[in-house]
Amino acid sequence: MGFISSTEQLVKRFDTLKTMENSGITLINRPDAMFVARDKFSSLVRLKNSGIPVPETAVVESPFEAMRLAETWKEVVIKPLMGSLGLGAVRVTDPDIAFRVAKSILSVNQPVYIQKYVRKPERDIRVFVVGDKVIGSIYRINKASWKTNVAQGALTQVTLPDKYLEEIAIKSTSVLGLDYAGLDVVEDLDGGYKVLEVNAAPLWKGFYQATNINPAKYIIQHLIQKLKK
Repeated sequence: MGFISSTEQLVKRFDTLKTMENSGITLINRPDAMFVARDKFSSLVRLKNSGIPVPETAVVESPFEAMRLAETWKEVVIKPLMGSLGLGAVRVTDPDIAFRVAKSILSVNQPVYIQKYVRKPERDIRVFVVGDKVIGSIYRINKASWKTNVAQGALTQVTLPDKYLEEIAIKSTSVLGLDYAGLDVVEDLDGGYKVLEVNAAPLWKGFYQATNINPAKYIIQHLIQKLKK
C-alpha cells in the first residue's frame, strides 16, 4: 500500500487491491491481511490474543490519559497508529511532555498510539518470514539512537534465530493471515522477546546486505505454490 498520507488514499489503494482479488487475481499479501498489519494496535491485539508476547500498548483520545499512562509506565513511546521507518515516533519519560505530544496529535484528529518502552540492548531483531518458514534474521544495531530502523541509521548484522523466536515469527505471520512479513522483535532486558510490529510490506535492503538472501526469490516460489493449489 506504500506510504499513506490520508485516509482517502488508504481507502483507494485498499479498494483497488480488493477489486483485483475479487476478480480472481492472486495477491501476495491479501489486502485484508495488509490492512490489519498496517493498523499497529489491531494487529498487536490479535497477536496478544494468540499468546504472542507484545509490549503493553494503548490507543487513547485524551492527553490526560496519555499523561496517566506515562506516569504509570515511567517510559513510553508515542508513535503513529499507521506509520513506517520509525518516522514520527517519540520516546517520553516526562508525563507533561506526553501530555503535550498527545495534545498535538489530537489537534489534527489523530488517535494517540502509546506503548510502554521495552528496555533492550542497542539493537532489535528483524525476522523475515515467507509462508511457514523463516528465511533469515538480522540484528539492527544503533548505538546513537534508541530507534533501530535501518532508515534511521542502524547497522545490520546476521543472526541465527533460536527455535522459540522462529515459532513466534511464523505464528505471528499466520495469525495475521500474511504470506510473508518482516517482524520487528526486541529482546526485553526484563525477560523474553516482545513483538513490536509485523510489517506486511517490509523493505529488505539492509536484510539483503547482511545475509545475502533475496526475499523476492522465496516470495515468488511461495506464489507459484499458491497458484498450483
